[in-house]
Amino acid sequence: MWSRRRFIFVGVAGAIAAGAAFVLPRMGSSSAAPKGGALVQKHAGMLSVVAAAVLGSALPADVASRDAELSRVVAAAGALIDNFPPSTRREVGDLFGLLALKPARMILGFSGNWDMSEAPAVAQSLLALRDSSIGLKQQVYFALHDMVLGSFYSEPKTWLSTGYPGPPKLA
Repeated sequence: MWSRRRFIFVGVAGAIAAGAAFVLPRMGSSSAAPKGGALVQKHAGMLSVVAAAVLGSALPADVASRDAELSRVVAAAGALIDNFPPSTRREVGDLFGLLALKPARMILGFSGNWDMSEAPAVAQSLLALRDSSIGLKQQVYFALHDMVLGSFYSEPKTWLSTGYPGPPKLA
């Protein structure tokens, strides 16, 4: 059982950490927006596990092919981020930075480490974000979900598995 003093200390420390996690990234917002390649390189482990969780059975069963496809999706996410306006790239950088912090992940409902996580545990956490009554948690889910799916389906060879014939050809 925690003492009252310890409970207050942990609460205050948590509030300071959460506030710093939201305020500090924004203090540097006048600097150049991060590049997508640099963001995904720094957070490749997180993106790879999130991609595996979101894509699930759409990924190849063969381990080597699966790893190659996850690497392609992460690289495509970098290219996607590069197409965003600077303000959106900053926001994505803030999101990735928050997801790198264990206290922020715990607030979002995922207390694991990205490099040791299994896709089913991450998928369960993502579904909890999606189904949350808190709009910010839903935004985190949809940002990650849409980034992964957009990056996955940016490659025409992935269209075959869904039966999508590709965009219409102009005559």
